[in-house]
Amino acid sequence: MVDDTLLEYELPAAGYDFQDVTELFQEASSEMEPDNVLFMENFTLQEAMSALEIGEPRLDTGLIVQEQIRPPFQPLTPLLPEELCWILDRAAAYESQFHAGNFLAHTVHTFLYVHHLPYFDSDILVDQTASQKDPARPRELITIVLRPAVQALLKCCDFAWRELARGGAYDTEDWQSDKSEVSLLEGMPVHFILMKLDDGMQWLEQSSVPKRWKDALKARLLLRKTLLQIMSTDPVQNRLEFQTLVFLAKDALRSVQATPPPTECLPDSPAQLAFDPYIGRRLQMAVPIRIITPPSFEETCAFFEHFLNGLYEVGVLETMDQITSWEIVGNLRACVPGSGIHVPYIRSLTQTTFFGGVLILNRHSLEWMLDRFFVESVGVDYEIIKAAVNSRYEGSETGSPFRKVERSLYKLITPHIRALWNNPPRRRRFFMKSLVEWHTLYDALTLIRDDLAVEDLYQGHFLDIFPNIALLWRLSIIREIVLSGFQLELYKNEEKTFAYWYTATVISTHLDCLDGFLLAVVDEESDVYPEMVFQVQFLTALQSLCEALFITTMPLMSLDWERVKLDFFRRYKWAFREEYDDYHTPVVAQPDMSKFLRTCAQILQDGKPAPGHMVDLARLILKDLLESRNVGSWAGPWSGDRRKMIQNLVDVCDNLSAGLPKTADELDAFDARVQLKWDPSVHPWFPSVVGRSVS
Repeated sequence: MVDDTLLEYELPAAGYDFQDVTELFQEASSEMEPDNVLFMENFTLQEAMSALEIGEPRLDTGLIVQEQIRPPFQPLTPLLPEELCWILDRAAAYESQFHAGNFLAHTVHTFLYVHHLPYFDSDILVDQTASQKDPARPRELITIVLRPAVQALLKCCDFAWRELARGGAYDTEDWQSDKSEVSLLEGMPVHFILMKLDDGMQWLEQSSVPKRWKDALKARLLLRKTLLQIMSTDPVQNRLEFQTLVFLAKDALRSVQATPPPTECLPDSPAQLAFDPYIGRRLQMAVPIRIITPPSFEETCAFFEHFLNGLYEVGVLETMDQITSWEIVGNLRACVPGSGIHVPYIRSLTQTTFFGGVLILNRHSLEWMLDRFFVESVGVDYEIIKAAVNSRYEGSETGSPFRKVERSLYKLITPHIRALWNNPPRRRRFFMKSLVEWHTLYDALTLIRDDLAVEDLYQGHFLDIFPNIALLWRLSIIREIVLSGFQLELYKNEEKTFAYWYTATVISTHLDCLDGFLLAVVDEESDVYPEMVFQVQFLTALQSLCEALFITTMPLMSLDWERVKLDFFRRYKWAFREEYDDYHTPVVAQPDMSKFLRTCAQILQDGKPAPGHMVDLARLILKDLLESRNVGSWAGPWSGDRRKMIQNLVDVCDNLSAGLPKTADELDAFDARVQLKWDPSVHPWFPSVVGRSVS
């Protein structure tokens, strides 16, 4: 409390036209007893105390400046057809921003018709008199056309919310679950909204609305109808219906794109009042108001095209009964620039389509998954492997020696496939944690192999090398972990040299495993053989590129070896887990700083090889792979995406080949710190030479 005798110039901010409100607060609190507190709804003592934080952004929520003052919203204000078209497109633009991970209160809920649905229901409104009717602005545009569109929008958000809440995406990380206590029409039947949308399209057909805007509004209602039908249809249980609806939605989207709305409504148009970015002042929310600029019409259409492509891909994936195909697609979505990671809703739907908690793809048991794991890895049925092992098993374990193997695979495969559709950081973290389980599987298979009677078998027989099945998967995961560090821009310049060297080392071990399978196990007539041939060529080219970048980036290394050591153990702590000490089998392809330093010293002593020639070799292998048209056995409908991935690497090779040194003198003059640029939007793993474009 400020003393009454306080002089005016002693007041805080005196001289800035501030007014002393001491008497106002004294009068307001005159009837309160000491230690009493007044509360308002949804504002407790905890909120009051937290608001004392200096700079608390929520304190600004109630501040309304002159520019933000808006007249009361009137949902029955007549609209022109083009104004309604503009409103529907802007609402869809905000919906796209919700799918991008923003709060409903900052996106969909800024659409004021969402909060006034009861006020423009044609079933309860009194008919207008003839004097109130405006032929250019019929009330039916609001009550019969706009209302079901708003209901369908909310219901689509409801289905998206339900799917995301199932756990395939992560609240506050991928999306925001806060509804701000605004209904998403959770209890309204879908068929009722679909019926109302049909009524709206039928009314438009019979109305006097100009043909241009009649077609535009019908296209938007049809797109909203098919989106709602898609999101309410299970892609597994209703496969054909789901895929048909996706094609219908794509046709509707093309119709929408062919009938764009006005570029912008006039400032005095009532359509401008349909959105209030400051609606959060009147909602129950615990975050500051954030003004989100909705994307343009073209950007919104591009989003929904991407959204529908993702839904189409879910429908195609549902038909694939090969777990390797799912793995290929998940990896392609992460590493092909331009394809992007799908919006959280699509990623979550993909995960639940693969495994909903009981059956894989809603039709296969976990035993089926075990068999597919071995068949797709080496072309041999699981039962054949078990029979061969049991006939030669001499271990002390009673019962089937594969019990531990089966437990490990149950814990590994379905989480691994689902993790491919996590966001990139979480995907990487999952892979790092799963490596221990993959080594558990490798150790279990090795222990079985060691207890087999194989003296009479030739060297390289399947029973002698079958533990490498687990090793193939584990080495692929290690490669993804290390290379994803470039995509996520985790590495400092000093760390990049080791990352490329370690990747090349892991690939070398992977190639040794593949060569062993190709020579001794896999039948050339089997489906596995073309996939392994593809992997050998692809990995050989990738190894050559990594070795070239290892040589080129050696000058980026720090000479502070103590700091290098600390950075190494911090970055690769996932490889040095204590659990590995409990296993019988040594861990394969561990990161080894000592070996790395010896390799660097040997290169400096013998002279650095020219990295440009290594890039040329990689390009030659990749071009041969493209010309052979071998994209492996399991790519299926994504063969084109696999070729695009290879072509992207060819483009990288073209850039690096033209810019990287090809002689020792050029290498000495090359400044990697200045001339190499890592940009994940160009390529997620490899840099480009500054001044030379990558097509």
